[in-house]
Amino acid sequence: MLWTTWSEEQVKKMLQKEEFGYQKIELPYGLSTGGTDRSATSRKIFPDDMTGKSVLDLGCKLGYFCFEAIKRGADRVVGIDVDPGSVRKARMLADCLGVKASFKLLDIEEDPLEENFDYVLCLNLLHHLKNPISALDKLISITRERLVLEVAALGQHDRKKVKVSRLRSFFLNRSPVIFVSRNGTSGSRRVQKFFITASAIENLLLHQRKMFARVEIFPSEHKDRCISIAHKRRIGKLLIVTGPTSAGKSTLIEMLKNNEAPEVAERIGIGDSSVWASSTSKQLEKLTEPFIEKLIFHYDFLRPHLRSAKVHKRDEALDILGTAEHITFLTIWCPPEILRRQLHQGEILPKTKRGVFRGKKRYLKILKEYEDPAKVCAHYRNWFEYTRTKPGDHIVVSLAGGVHFYTVEEREDLVGSKGLTR
Repeated sequence: MLWTTWSEEQVKKMLQKEEFGYQKIELPYGLSTGGTDRSATSRKIFPDDMTGKSVLDLGCKLGYFCFEAIKRGADRVVGIDVDPGSVRKARMLADCLGVKASFKLLDIEEDPLEENFDYVLCLNLLHHLKNPISALDKLISITRERLVLEVAALGQHDRKKVKVSRLRSFFLNRSPVIFVSRNGTSGSRRVQKFFITASAIENLLLHQRKMFARVEIFPSEHKDRCISIAHKRRIGKLLIVTGPTSAGKSTLIEMLKNNEAPEVAERIGIGDSSVWASSTSKQLEKLTEPFIEKLIFHYDFLRPHLRSAKVHKRDEALDILGTAEHITFLTIWCPPEILRRQLHQGEILPKTKRGVFRGKKRYLKILKEYEDPAKVCAHYRNWFEYTRTKPGDHIVVSLAGGVHFYTVEEREDLVGSKGLTR
């Protein structure tokens, strides 16, 4: 329940003295500020019960959504804005309402965001920034459960600002585009430069990054814009079974799922394998439940190789590492001659007809690299170097001639020039 120490006379005096014209906020004694009623939006983005949740509202203005979160039981609520006047008024309204909401003066593009929150709101702000994509990455990094965006696309309200015809906006809004105006909005207020369509938001959050399980998008009643609610993926225990192409990752995962690799299962502490979900990089989008208790992730560490980025830190599939509470890296060591044989038998021969290979050309390039043990060694070293920067357990297993376990440091020693085939 909201309570206040303010008298009715004090509330009326505040309303007479201050200009509250952006958001309609209900105050004690049946009074309210002026501004737009955003109650329909708050019902869409907030569940009825937010007990114990933390909320960050960027570009909070007068703090309406902060107050709505508190009404629903949110525990820690912070609003930030770049305008000192808005922060001052939000603090005044919080005191009037008798609620514990914190309001801070902060520039999202210049200042660090050092605290994580369950809910992160960015309503009608992203399209006003100088670098919205960079800001979006900052928001993603501090979101624990839900990232809520409200953005300008090119609906009737916004298209008129930049003088885009109705027909042109019709086609643009059905494409995943970020429309950049030359000088911002028309008229004297040249502050809004970016217009981001709903499908562009979906691509940015769900497909270009792998940290969200699903994204819900629906129209906003405010200025003909759109709202997206992105549900952050959360994994309790993540087991990454990895190695180069044709190292035997799928086979080992199948053995673990069928309880046919007891030595490996005991070493990594997998327990009851039936409760573990499994996925490859391409299958992640099918896992739409935000919380997965235990996940086995099949990852080919040559995946970035022969692509434009070529380095693991630029591979969006590895965004999944940032969603897990505990990670175990299980890297399969496989000698070059075995890699060549397994790649040839598993991928080359089945897709060769009358002497012509009809599969992915990538396999032919990798097969050629497997002929050079030094290149195989380099790929393992690159992977070990990347994983060394990541928290979790790091285990190397060899299945050639029995099961053998190594630490990463031991394996690095063994992949020297004299130990490439061991």
